[in-house]
Amino acid sequence: MAESLPEGPALYPGEVFDTIAGFPTIYHYQPPAGGKEASSNNNEPKPKPLIVCVTGGLHLARIFYGGHRGSRPDDFLAFWLSKLGFGVLSLSYPLETDPPIMPTTAAHFRIGDWGRQAALTAKKVLEENATALETRSVVLIAWSMAGRMVVPFNISATEQGLHVQQFISFSATPGFSSIRLLPPGMTPTPVGYFHLMPHIEVFCQQLDEMKNLYNSRKRDGDGDDGDSGGGEGDGDIIPRDVYLREYIGATPINLIGLRLLYDRRNKGFVRDDVPHEEDSRVLDVANFPLISCLYPISILDASHALADKASWGFLLTYKLETMIGKQGLLNVQGTPKWRQLLDLVHSAPEKLLLPATGNHFFFVGHHCARETADRVAGLLDEGTALRKLLSDLTGTSSQA
Repeated sequence: MAESLPEGPALYPGEVFDTIAGFPTIYHYQPPAGGKEASSNNNEPKPKPLIVCVTGGLHLARIFYGGHRGSRPDDFLAFWLSKLGFGVLSLSYPLETDPPIMPTTAAHFRIGDWGRQAALTAKKVLEENATALETRSVVLIAWSMAGRMVVPFNISATEQGLHVQQFISFSATPGFSSIRLLPPGMTPTPVGYFHLMPHIEVFCQQLDEMKNLYNSRKRDGDGDDGDSGGGEGDGDIIPRDVYLREYIGATPINLIGLRLLYDRRNKGFVRDDVPHEEDSRVLDVANFPLISCLYPISILDASHALADKASWGFLLTYKLETMIGKQGLLNVQGTPKWRQLLDLVHSAPEKLLLPATGNHFFFVGHHCARETADRVAGLLDEGTALRKLLSDLTGTSSQA
C-alpha cells in the first residue's frame, strides 16, 4: 500500500511514493491514451505490453515524464508512448535528494534489490490496471546506469509471472565493472550515498544541447503536428534550477559498477567482496530478454556513442545463440536454412541497435521524444519479426 510522503516537497502529479521490496521508491504510471482500444486498429485489439522505464545514475524517473511547474508533457517520452497506445511505468530507485522526497535508508541498495523492486512494482501496476492493460508482458527501457540491472529484473519478473518481451537500451551501460579509474576523493554523503557534482555539470551541458536542438527544430517548423500543448517560443525543457532541485539526487554506491559499498561503521566506501559481474549477472546471457538499443550520436556523450553498439551487439549475438539452442542447430544442419540463420544473426545488430539524434538525453524535447517513441515501437516490431523468423528457420520456439 502506498505510503505518505516524508517531509519535503509535494510529489508531481501522478507520482506514487511507496516501499516495495523493502526499499523506498517513487513510480509514475501513464495509461495508454484513449484506453485499451488505442492499442490497435483491429476489431479485436491485441493488448500491448507495459513499457517499464528505469532511470539511470543520479536521476529520478521524472526524466521520462516531466511534471515540474511550467513543463510541457509532450517534451517527454511517456506522453508519446501513451499516444501510441502503451501504458508507461517510470521507476525511481532510492535516491537522496535535496530537498528530500524519499527516506534516505537505502545506502546498501544493490543491483539485485533494484531488479526485484522494479519487477514487483511492474507486477503491482499491471494488477491494479488489469482491466485496461490485459497483459502480463512488459518491455524494459533502461537508461544509462540501469543497463546494469537488466538480468536481475528479468529473473525477478519471470518469478512474478511476467514476460519481459524485449529490452531496449537508452545510452545504457552493461553490468561490467567500470574500465575507468575511480574518481579522486570519492566520499559518501552523510547518510552513505554517492554524489558526483562534476558529472552533474556534464548533464547540464547535454540538456542545453537538447534545448538548442529543440529550439532550432521548432524554428524550422520540423515535425510540428499541433500536439505540443504549449511551448510557444524558445525556452528550457527543464530549467537548470529545477533540474538541480527536482530531477537529480545521490545514488547508492553499489549500483554504479565500481565494486564499492558503503561501510556504516567507518562511514566510508570500501571494496565490495562480490564482483560486480556477479551482482549484475551480465554474463548470464540466457536470462537477458531480447536485446535492442538506441545509442546517441553526439560527441557530448562520446563514450556511449562509440561503445554502445559494440557492447550490446556482443551480448545480442550470444543471446541469439542461446535462443537458437542445440536443437535449432541440429534442425538446420545440412540445409540451406543454416546460411539463412547465419545471415539473420549477423544482420540483427543493424536492425536492433540504432542511432538516435542527440546525446545522453536524446529522448527529451518535443521532436526527439516523439521520434524516440516511434523508434521504440519500430524496435518492438523488429524484435517480433526476428523471433518469428528465428522460430521458422529453426523449427523451435524462439521466445526470449
